[in-house]
Amino acid sequence: MAETKMTSMNTVWIQAIAGGAFTLIPARKYPAWLRHTLTWGSAAGIFTLMAVPGVASKLEKATSGWAGSEKAAPEDVGAETVNVHGDSVEHAGTERTSTGKFDASKPESEKLDSNPVMRIGLATAVAACTYGVFRFSFWFDDAAERGLRKLYVPYPRVVMGLGTAALYVVSEEFDRRYEARAAESPQSDAR
Repeated sequence: MAETKMTSMNTVWIQAIAGGAFTLIPARKYPAWLRHTLTWGSAAGIFTLMAVPGVASKLEKATSGWAGSEKAAPEDVGAETVNVHGDSVEHAGTERTSTGKFDASKPESEKLDSNPVMRIGLATAVAACTYGVFRFSFWFDDAAERGLRKLYVPYPRVVMGLGTAALYVVSEEFDRRYEARAAESPQSDAR
């Protein structure tokens, strides 16, 4: 099956164009149901992904099209780090060792489950932050437009759209440089 992949540069330009275009529509003009769906739906989705164990992996399997037995083992797994407790690789765990390799010496039953109270508390905090970010972004959209109008900037929504598009491109370039530096750092430590 042939997969179509977009390069990072194509993706950032598409994101920049879409982000800039959506900025042209004032958030105050969104229907109330859409604003509520964005804020509460995102918060509920984040809460569910974090609070309910296994939802994220099931969602990943459903959206990626992988069946459980079709997943390939990571290529960097050395033969010395894999200890299979059964007939197939499916029974192996995927705990990471200190070297970054996968260690399959612990069966699934021995893995530590996270504390449900801590997991729900963290999920609640992140969901509240998600809700707050959406509410802030709706407020900031209106405040930025009013501020640009006070400064007598012509076509403030167009200026905001261009600024948003530029932020996408600049942040992608910053990420690219950061990843390049991070990739060079372990190599220089080895010398």
